Amino acid sequence: MIEVENASFAYSDAPPLFRNVSFRVDASQILAVMGANGIGKTTLIKCIMGFLRLQTGKIFVGRKKIDRADMDDKNFWDSVAYVPQAKKSVFGYQVKEMVVLGRNASIAFGRVPSKRDYEYVDAVLERFGIIDLKEKSCNQLSGGQLQMVLIARALVKNPEVLILDEPESNLDLRNQMRVLSIIEKLSHEDGRAVILNTHFPTNALKISDTSLLLRNNSYLFGRSQDIITEENIREFFKIACSIVSVPVGDKVVKGIIPLDFI
Repeated sequence: MIEVENASFAYSDAPPLFRNVSFRVDASQILAVMGANGIGKTTLIKCIMGFLRLQTGKIFVGRKKIDRADMDDKNFWDSVAYVPQAKKSVFGYQVKEMVVLGRNASIAFGRVPSKRDYEYVDAVLERFGIIDLKEKSCNQLSGGQLQMVLIARALVKNPEVLILDEPESNLDLRNQMRVLSIIEKLSHEDGRAVILNTHFPTNALKISDTSLLLRNNSYLFGRSQDIITEENIREFFKIACSIVSVPVGDKVVKGIIPLDFI
């Protein structure tokens, strides 16, 4: 579980990017954070992670609802994992080395990873279907493969909360669907709370339980099917669209068709 209460942030003397934002993500739930470019989506995630300091507000983490300000870094990083945007690595790490870095909280300082640590790595890579990449250099991976490796690195310590910054950006359609499917299973099947920062309302509508729409000094939070509407997309993104429903087997899948700029 992760809960944010009355969060506000501004850079130096600039107007606030967001003000008094509150939301909660429980176990087995996915929250999609959306809004126009520059509205503060990534900044909000950085504040949650502690990379930036909130001006006002509190953040609570875990089943015992511990105030982030009262948690030491080890306890926080044991509970929460962060997956940055996938960008071509400038380091020549092998995939197994990159993923085992996620075990840092479990590996004593100055000690090399153990056989048990690499068994955790193999198990996660096997689950993601990328065990064949284990010996490859990260510099040789496609964008989709690298994104999967970064998610694997985050999961190798089995966190309660998973936070992802635009995980489907710069991926082709097939890899977007693959990454989204993995994220959905990590939450709905494994019981993790997930926060997903995305530019794609259609993807949010597909896998998220709740959505947070950010706009200058205002926001909407609630069930995704109530928040991601034609009216709200028009208001927050300045796009006219049509939301369509398509029956697929015993399910109904919703999609968003952009129609025009406003």
